Amino acid sequence: MKNEKKLIMFLQKQDYIKSAYLFGSAAKEKTGKLSDIDIGILLDESLLKEDLLNLKLNLISEIISILGTDKIDLTVMNNAPVSLNYEIIKANKPLFVRNKTEKVEFEHQIMLKYLDRCYYDKRHSKLFLKKVAERGLSF
Repeated sequence: MKNEKKLIMFLQKQDYIKSAYLFGSAAKEKTGKLSDIDIGILLDESLLKEDLLNLKLNLISEIISILGTDKIDLTVMNNAPVSLNYEIIKANKPLFVRNKTEKVEFEHQIMLKYLDRCYYDKRHSKLFLKKVAERGLSF
């Protein structure tokens, strides 16, 4: 990724960012013309929820200027769905980690939640597909 070192330096200077991850096609190095750059950030829990939107918008603006593209998708992992957080950590492409112990604990919690939920998601999907097979899509 062009200017990755500049991006990492910028993110590290933001004291409220605990970790930052690259995921999606950029993490797999399989980008195309329509690809965006997916970045997940884990923020300090002490931040007020009211401030998160402005903070995210400011970060996106800075990242756009650093990377020279507006094809940025920034995910705040603190309030992202478990399934998305799982995809972020599964890519295993941290840009930087402020505290390795906190990173391991956060990822451990995501894995536990994801694996707990996985059984029920599969069960629900099977039941749904069975009903669709029996009755079709009309209810």
